[in-house]
Amino acid sequence: MNTTGKHLGGGVVLYEDAFDVDWGTLCEFAEEQAQAEWESMYTPGKDPLTGEEGYINRNGYFFHEKGITEMPRHCAYLHSDPGPDIVPLLHELEHKRDLCAAEYMDRFPISAASVWWKIKGHFLVYPTGSFLGAHADTSTDYKYGVPHPTHQIATRTVISTLTFFNNSGTDFTGGDLVFPYLDIRHQPKAGDLLIFPSNYMGAHECETVTSGTRFSHVGWYCQGSPDMRFEIDVTDPLEDPERAATATNVYLTEPLGVAMEQAWAGKTRAN
Repeated sequence: MNTTGKHLGGGVVLYEDAFDVDWGTLCEFAEEQAQAEWESMYTPGKDPLTGEEGYINRNGYFFHEKGITEMPRHCAYLHSDPGPDIVPLLHELEHKRDLCAAEYMDRFPISAASVWWKIKGHFLVYPTGSFLGAHADTSTDYKYGVPHPTHQIATRTVISTLTFFNNSGTDFTGGDLVFPYLDIRHQPKAGDLLIFPSNYMGAHECETVTSGTRFSHVGWYCQGSPDMRFEIDVTDPLEDPERAATATNVYLTEPLGVAMEQAWAGKTRAN
C-alpha cells in the first residue's frame, strides 16, 4: 500500500496503488447495489420553478428524464447491510482511505482544523454513455426563491476522495476525471486514490464513458454539527460502536484524530 501522495497541483493529491483488494467482487457488488438503489431513488415529480415533468430523487432534487439516463448510478447505503463477504472489503477501503487522508492533512495542516467527521464512501457506477458534468462537492445548487433542499449534507464537505476500481483503456474507455479550474486530467487505474478540496476550486467532472463500465468509490471529510432538520446525522463510534458500524456519517477517531491533533499543535509540515 502506498500512502505517500504526489501533489498534482491545487490541493489535488494522487496516491497510486493505495489499495490492493478484490476489485472484481467489489464491482459485482456495486452493480447489484446500483440497480437496487436506482429502482428506489426516483419518483415522478415536477420542477418547482417551471412545473416541468420529470423526477424527484429522495434528497428532494429535480431531474429531467434525459438527465437521469446519462447520470452515474449511486450506491449510497453500502454500510447498512453489506453481507459478511463484503464487510472486510469495505473496512479495508475505509481504513486505507483514512491513512491517506492523514497524510493529506499532514501536507495541508489547516485542512485538519476544518474536519470533524467523515462520510463513509459509496460507489458510483458509470454505464456506457453516462457522464457527470463539472461540479463542486459543496454545491447544493441553491437559488433565491427556490425551496431549500431537505438534504444539505453537501454544505459540510471539506475534503473529497475518489478511489478507482478498474482501468481506463482496458475495462472501459472514456471516463477521464478532469479538474477544469486546475488543468488536471486523470485516467483511472484500479487502486488509485485522489484526494482534493471539496470547494469550487476542486470542481471536477467525469467525461462520457464510451464503452464498458467505470467503477469508483467516493467519500468526504466534513465539518459542522449534526442537524436533523436537514438530514445531517453523525454517530460517535466511541459512544455507540454498534450503530457506527452501519452508519454512513461518523466522528473521527484514529488515525485521523491523531493527525488532526498534530496539525493543530503545529507538529506537521505546511506545504
